[in-house]
Amino acid sequence: MKQITLVTPVYNDSKRLSVFGPKLAKAVAEANLPIQWIVSDDGSDSNEKRLVEKKVEELLKIYPQIRFLPLAERTYKGGAVYEAWDQSNDSDWLGFVDADGAIDAQTIINLFKEALASSSPSAWIAVRQNSPSTPVDRGIARKQSFRIFNSLVRRLLGIRFKDTQCGAKVLAGPVYREISNRLEERGFAFDLELLVALESNHYEIREVPIPWREIAGSKVHPLRDAWPMLRSVLRIRRRLKAGHYRKDRSTD
Repeated sequence: MKQITLVTPVYNDSKRLSVFGPKLAKAVAEANLPIQWIVSDDGSDSNEKRLVEKKVEELLKIYPQIRFLPLAERTYKGGAVYEAWDQSNDSDWLGFVDADGAIDAQTIINLFKEALASSSPSAWIAVRQNSPSTPVDRGIARKQSFRIFNSLVRRLLGIRFKDTQCGAKVLAGPVYREISNRLEERGFAFDLELLVALESNHYEIREVPIPWREIAGSKVHPLRDAWPMLRSVLRIRRRLKAGHYRKDRSTD
């Protein structure tokens, strides 16, 4: 049976993991899939690390195939995800889901099941698309920042994804390993760069509408993070124009 690695990146997130962790552990246990679940701590302070490790020990009682990966220094969300993926060389499928619970636990399980049932797409990404079956509950500020960022990405990068930043994605392990040396972003735009790299190499990407609800205490702040996100997009644009993401291009 194909092997799967699921990563939940955390940074000073012990309280959120206390709420979302048991729900995800239960969903993973009931899925009956060969999932290795990694809680990747992105350089939290020592007290938070101990709390997260303790929570992982508690979650082992619900799902035994979970491990704690503490990073010594902060690498940001993308770094926490990629470090765990890079340690999963035998996995056929890789995925991540945010720890805040904005995406319910069953959603990431459904993405893995869809990926396993189809041999065609190389990546499956959750997108926030409000509908009766996939309601999206978010505040005005986040809604506006989402629209502005999406418009900016489409204009500067020429890609047409409905949502590049939703916190649940699944992709084929061999595909990731083919392009991983091209991925340089580690902040909040890491998954945007991942999608750009996949599209640059003509991998098929399936967008899956999901239900989503805003959780208080988001680590993304529209005003504070606007400039770093823009700089990331401009760096990705520069690399894209230079052909950096094509796997048939010799390594610089």
